[in-house]
Amino acid sequence: MTFVGRGPLRTLVQAASARCLGSVIRPTRLRTALKAIRNCPEVAGDLLYDSLRYLRHSSTFYYGTRDNRLSRITAMYHSVERGLALPAPTPGFGAQNIAHLVEAIEEYVRRFGMDASLNPAAGALDAYLKFNRLSNTDPPNRAGIERTLRLLEPIRSEEGDGGTLGISRDSIHAATANVSADFFLKRYSIRQYSDKEVSQADIDAAIIMAQKTPAVCNRQECRVHVIHDKALILKALAIQGSRGFNDQINKLLVITNRLTAFYGMGERNQCWIDGGMFAMGLALALHSRGLGTCCLNWSKSAAPDRALRRLLKLQPAEVVITLMAVGHLPANLLVARSVRRPLASARRHIFGQ
Repeated sequence: MTFVGRGPLRTLVQAASARCLGSVIRPTRLRTALKAIRNCPEVAGDLLYDSLRYLRHSSTFYYGTRDNRLSRITAMYHSVERGLALPAPTPGFGAQNIAHLVEAIEEYVRRFGMDASLNPAAGALDAYLKFNRLSNTDPPNRAGIERTLRLLEPIRSEEGDGGTLGISRDSIHAATANVSADFFLKRYSIRQYSDKEVSQADIDAAIIMAQKTPAVCNRQECRVHVIHDKALILKALAIQGSRGFNDQINKLLVITNRLTAFYGMGERNQCWIDGGMFAMGLALALHSRGLGTCCLNWSKSAAPDRALRRLLKLQPAEVVITLMAVGHLPANLLVARSVRRPLASARRHIFGQ
């Protein structure tokens, strides 16, 4: 495979495939075989590049770093919150999970000390004890929970950050009453911008809104890298391949997610799922501030990925989700029509067997 990828044989394969694929009307076995031979080395290299990054930096095999351990604590305390938010929680539920949570918190404190990132976990444990008291239940891990809460007392906030929150239906309806379908239907990918400067306040407000995007077990590891410098914006866009409107882009956002939050092969794609949802939340949040955005895909092989990492000094555990151009809207502009498919193509009813 290495020989085909780098030596003279690759040149011969490329020449042959170019002749066969240059005017492809319909696939043949020969064209398919030549295409596979031509692309196999690059595909194998990129698969190895992605796989090694996941294995090195996710929490699948190693929990030694602060981020690895905190992600596991987050997943465990959020499981307690989910249980408390059920219609009828079972008193004493989740005993094994809570035992692991108590152990993980105490180990975290031994290795890294106490900090505010543990406050939500303490709040969830406190809410769990209160729920069981009201249910006249003595949970199996009560002594361990109380010991952990005493340990974390110096960093506990007065109002508490974990557990559950009471909210009314009317308050949700009031917040959404003025949001119509037009808010979503009038969002376009914008490639024409005015000269007006995009304020950091608008970007920060949008990021705060985007942080409400659902994340698996509340493991919020998405990060927005805001590029202000025009020269740096153009260098990043050159790596991405954007053309035609680069000089009009006022701010360039690079959305990343961190692999430390994920573990096990079952979560090998979760980083991109959470990251994609966060990016969409960010685009809608910027739209709500009257700004135009254009998501620039990051479907790249290893070489440009390395180049962008070097340019922006990204952490090894970060993966790039997308780049997002941001700018103010001019008074009048053209947008791609981008016709959407009929509803029936995106919906399937399942009523039972």
